[in-house]
Amino acid sequence: MITDLSHLKSLESWASRKTLVTCLNVIQETPDVKTFQFVAKPAQLFHFKPGQFIGIQLEIAGKKYNRSYTVASSPTRPHVIDLTVKLDNTGKVSPWLHDHVRPGTELEFRGPAGKFNCLDISSDKVLLISAGSGITPMMSMARFWCDQAVSKDIQFLSWARSTEDIIFRRELALMDYQNPHFSLEVICTQPGLKENWLGRRGRINSNLLLELVPDLTERTVFCCGPEAFMLNVKSCLQALNFDMNAYHDESFDPGGKKKASQIETQQPVNTQDKKLATGPFNLTFSKTGKTVSVEATENLLERIEAEGIAIESSCRTGNCGACQVNKVSGEVITVNETGLHQDRKNEGYILTCTTYLKSDVTLDI
Repeated sequence: MITDLSHLKSLESWASRKTLVTCLNVIQETPDVKTFQFVAKPAQLFHFKPGQFIGIQLEIAGKKYNRSYTVASSPTRPHVIDLTVKLDNTGKVSPWLHDHVRPGTELEFRGPAGKFNCLDISSDKVLLISAGSGITPMMSMARFWCDQAVSKDIQFLSWARSTEDIIFRRELALMDYQNPHFSLEVICTQPGLKENWLGRRGRINSNLLLELVPDLTERTVFCCGPEAFMLNVKSCLQALNFDMNAYHDESFDPGGKKKASQIETQQPVNTQDKKLATGPFNLTFSKTGKTVSVEATENLLERIEAEGIAIESSCRTGNCGACQVNKVSGEVITVNETGLHQDRKNEGYILTCTTYLKSDVTLDI
């Protein structure tokens, strides 16, 4: 049977901040990890940079939640987009996704966003290092390069707790088998006694890293995983006199909670002379005239959302720029604003996701 695919030639590219998507398929990767495959509605081509993420806003039991998830698929296959999500039973969003998203489920995506990607960084030899669900941006990059059959020298190191926790295990093995420039090493930290695991075991350390990657200093490193894992990776690299300018990593801090902690303890924020003010302060929304009292340690984006005011958001770490608003008056402390262009800063815009009040403030919302 011949299927008419002529309509695919006229598909628009993914350009809007908000995109309605429909779940096409759900893949059980490991006991607590699922991959959700989506298509745009109406059909669009998903163009993004490998390593970037999208934002999802859900309403669960009457409360709104925003989460960011790295895209696991490659832009070389633009008709479908994959999100690979690990179940966190202590959270709200991942359990809801695991329990409720099935073929036909509709969601709204925001993005793509994020500066962590492999297109903006030139490299001939790369080292991809991941642990757990941090494998998703690494997989997007690996798929992207392998789909194009590039001659780039790719070494992929992935840490998992046990054999049943190895995400994308079969596909990684196939990529390793089919691509002469791709080299894979999976390391299990706690393989069970009954598991027939003949591969390497243990946690990352400098000796193991140098043994696995003897030409380490010639490579550009991309890393993603739990914070403790990435700190360990950086310590190992520094101990081996690796040029950290060639190191790039990604991690999310949903809601900016770690950054709020920085302010509470009066650690330096952006400049050395900024100190925590006493508070509380008055926050005024100019379009409604409403004024609310806000504590100095209260995240601005979270407070705006709590007041029921519609505001764009995605990464919630100051990297994407989605939550920017114009500050009419007042002083603020901003932890990170890399996602805000200088011309917008000059116009008085701030990123609410990483901002805290330093005085009474009026916002143009």
